[in-house]
Amino acid sequence: MSEHRVNDEAGHSPAAPVRARRGWAGRIRRLMGLHQRYPWLLPLVSFIGGWIGFAMVKRGEGFARAIALLALLGWFWLLVEPWIRQRLERRRPKMGNFVVNFVSQSLQQELLFFSLPFLIGATQRDLGQIAFTAVVALAALVSTADWVYERVVARRAVRRLLFHAYCSWLSALIVLPMVLRLPVEKALPVSVIAVTAWLLLTLPMSVRSLRHLVTRAIWVAGVVALPFALWEIRAQVPPAGLAVTSARITQTIDDMNPGAAVHEIKRADLERGVVAFAAIRAPAGLSQDIIFEWHHNGELERVSATIHGGNADGYRIFSRKMMFPDDAAGLWIVDVLTPQEQLLRRLRFSVDD
Repeated sequence: MSEHRVNDEAGHSPAAPVRARRGWAGRIRRLMGLHQRYPWLLPLVSFIGGWIGFAMVKRGEGFARAIALLALLGWFWLLVEPWIRQRLERRRPKMGNFVVNFVSQSLQQELLFFSLPFLIGATQRDLGQIAFTAVVALAALVSTADWVYERVVARRAVRRLLFHAYCSWLSALIVLPMVLRLPVEKALPVSVIAVTAWLLLTLPMSVRSLRHLVTRAIWVAGVVALPFALWEIRAQVPPAGLAVTSARITQTIDDMNPGAAVHEIKRADLERGVVAFAAIRAPAGLSQDIIFEWHHNGELERVSATIHGGNADGYRIFSRKMMFPDDAAGLWIVDVLTPQEQLLRRLRFSVDD
């Protein structure tokens, strides 16, 4: 009898871990099956979540920060994914690769579709910003098309890492200002530094995946050049999280209330001065520097101001110009910018003789 009990315990003790493994594997397979059956569900929920977050930011509510925090959790997965993939592939190559690809693709969808509403809301009628937002929309669509994703992104380790880097940079750029109340001009360099550091840490892994010496040299050169390239296109990045609720050129302002908008000003009326007014909405608790740039005939004048977030109607600021040159006639442009030259609004007026 005692021998039977010993054999019974020995026979059943490994069964619990086996059942547990099967249970987790079964849940994962069911989740993947649900995702494959309804591939549109996660992007739709993420896109709606992004618009809800955008609407909540407009009202200055903390709920938007909570949504953004959930998106930021996905950013951390993208940072550690290569090492998790490596460990799972060693234990269960096929299953590990499949699971990691599934989780990564799902989180990329979530981050891209969550970011889109903020980018759309911040995009101005500027060719560079429109192109930037269009590329993000294209990347979001690629993440939802499994046959494209598997062939273009997931098949090669270097492509996966590059797509990871792009998604993590984009999410950090948009989510960090909301979660950490980080000004846009600081979020941009922080996101570039974080992604560059991540690429450098994964460099040995990515280099090993490349077979030829030439492609390895190109990849290393690309990693080194990437932060400089991202910094060069900073002016084309829509300042997500900031939105101009009202802006105009006027000649009067009373207690931060602008007068009627003007588009043409007689030269004789320049004595009254010209006011560039803007009301800018930002996340609650955020202090953000703003630049007014006055352009005319190749000449440039810059005036800075600071806004504070949390006002649903936008924080009101203005720049008044009283001194005009003798050749003031012609088109004047006033750009409302972040310190990194991201365009918030472009105002125009003309001076007639």
